[in-house]
Amino acid sequence: VPYGTEGEICICGPTVMLGYVGNPKETAHALQLHPDGHTWLHTGDLGYMDEDGFVYYRQRLKRMIISSGYSIYPSQLENIIDAHEAVLMSTVIGVDDPYKIQKVKAFIVLKPNVSPTDQVKESIREHCSKNIAKYAMPYEFEYRESLPKTLVGKVAYTILEVEEKEKEKM
Repeated sequence: VPYGTEGEICICGPTVMLGYVGNPKETAHALQLHPDGHTWLHTGDLGYMDEDGFVYYRQRLKRMIISSGYSIYPSQLENIIDAHEAVLMSTVIGVDDPYKIQKVKAFIVLKPNVSPTDQVKESIREHCSKNIAKYAMPYEFEYRESLPKTLVGKVAYTILEVEEKEKEKM
């Protein structure tokens, strides 16, 4: 793609891995022969390259939410939600929906000494509706004391996705 255009980050060179041990299916998915004759590693990350050759990472491709044909990037929504004065942190996931494919759900942790009153919730919803396109607006905001974390301290959004799938089964 042209410079400045977002796409999947792919890597080619002598130090790129040869494959996943004992997993030819994943290897075939990650390492692909391109028309230039080189084998490229598809990282699964979205980003872009500037004209100086610097690569900028945006987010994982797998985290993209598809809702009614629109591509929605959770990290963009999280940045908007986190900008609200009452929000400590948030994470956004896609929840299966029979009509939209997925719909957007936000999990929010408020700052210390801020309670999830109706006034605070409405303020956050208004902030989001002013800054988020209608098609990407979360259908639900769930307020929690904390969010699950990975071993390296990142929000474990996959745990929240599993929780939502379990709710659907009930």
